[in-house]
Amino acid sequence: MFAKQSGALLRRLALAGLLLLAGHSFAGQAGGLYLVSVGIGDPDNITVRAQKIIQQADIVFGMQRLRERLPELLVGKEMHEAGHGLFGTLSRRDAPDDKLREQEAETRRIIRAAVQAGKTVAVIDYGDPTLYGPQTGYLREFSDLSPVVVPGISSFNAANAALGRSITSGGESRSVILTAAAGMRENYQGRDTLAKLAETRSTLVFFTMGMNLPEAVDQLKRHYPGDTPIAIVSHAGAADRQAVLQATLDTVLERLGGDKLPFEHLIYVGDFLR
Repeated sequence: MFAKQSGALLRRLALAGLLLLAGHSFAGQAGGLYLVSVGIGDPDNITVRAQKIIQQADIVFGMQRLRERLPELLVGKEMHEAGHGLFGTLSRRDAPDDKLREQEAETRRIIRAAVQAGKTVAVIDYGDPTLYGPQTGYLREFSDLSPVVVPGISSFNAANAALGRSITSGGESRSVILTAAAGMRENYQGRDTLAKLAETRSTLVFFTMGMNLPEAVDQLKRHYPGDTPIAIVSHAGAADRQAVLQATLDTVLERLGGDKLPFEHLIYVGDFLR
């Protein structure tokens, strides 16, 4: 009994020491740029590391909706709007060129001046910033500053948990393909069209909003049997809103009954759902 208690005590002390060392390592850094995930869904899905980085940041960039999730962490911080897809192609669909160039120039000035002065800048984002994230343009634009990505709980992690199944344990496939279904867009020239991906009959996970689901189902049924399971996970990670709809390729459109899917959803197709 004494040995077990001693072992447990040592493990707790070791964990405390690691956390202390982590705090010292962050505090000892002379500024820098971080792309930080605050998790997806409920605010408590943020990681300890992300909290530490944000607490130590002098300047925080983030979209307004995201900033409103973290009022306690952001008290006293210099705040700026991060935009949606800044320094990339995504934002150019939604903003006039002059306005966009002006915002990018101001953002560039603030970040470079801050890092040069030894300050810490955190760009906050949902989920995993590098997995269908809108702020990866910061990594390209400021690559010479060696930005650090702080990963977090993504909608993929949260949706997997909502399904409660091993997604690599299908009967016909042990592979999982994450896709934005770019192949459904007109004039797409890539080799990973939905038709090509469907030929593998791997488990597919769609990271895409506004997808034409009837068209996707039609393309999928050319390669998958009609009784292949499909699941739609909405608002993954949000305890009060998370929902899972399970059907098959043959029945999913009828099950939806013409209802519009919420903006935040993932679609899974694969026999691991049986």
